[in-house]
Amino acid sequence: MIARVRTESGFYDSVVFAIFYNKNDSEAVVFDEGMTALKRVRFNSICGHSIRRDVFLFDTREESWFRTEDKEGFDWLLGRALDDTLLDRCKGLQAQVNTPEWLDLKTQEDVDGMCDATVGLHDGYVKKIYRIGDKLYIRFTAWSCEVLFELTGSPETNLIVGYGHMSIGNEYPLIDDSSVFFENGKICWTDDFQVRSLADLKLSRPAYFLAEHIRWRLTLTSAC
Repeated sequence: MIARVRTESGFYDSVVFAIFYNKNDSEAVVFDEGMTALKRVRFNSICGHSIRRDVFLFDTREESWFRTEDKEGFDWLLGRALDDTLLDRCKGLQAQVNTPEWLDLKTQEDVDGMCDATVGLHDGYVKKIYRIGDKLYIRFTAWSCEVLFELTGSPETNLIVGYGHMSIGNEYPLIDDSSVFFENGKICWTDDFQVRSLADLKLSRPAYFLAEHIRWRLTLTSAC
């Protein structure tokens, strides 16, 4: 499991070694910015009158993972005193982290990582839509970050700029949860979690975008 961790000047990517759950104060155990020691970082912080997300899980693959109701993490680390041997093992895992600028949506694991990182685009809104050649780009703003999707291969969408924005009111509903599915060589995102097929899409007519190939990238913003 990999997280993007916000700092005062930017961000860095770290292996997640454990997560401790506590309502809105859940914490991830990650490396510090210098990659020398482990620390606990809250997922969310208060920024002005808003909640800002500071830990973004974007690769949720797990191995040797242990879970209880209030925590989860590597079974060889959770509940043990951190000595030099365990720290070296952590550093070995961290040395393998090499996050590309763009992340593809090809498998269900890819989708799970995107939805975790973006909180399913919950309360997000469409900031910009544009084309470059045969590629369609859709930029969302959510949780003090921006998520840019690049669609290639017969891209289509019914989204418009501003969709999901709180200030618009009832004209465009807020984005509550997402559904992403694969069908007939297409990848489809909708803002209705009950839509699981192209037949559902035609019947329900939710907000959507789809294409043969979709990739995305996450940019942290300083705004609250």
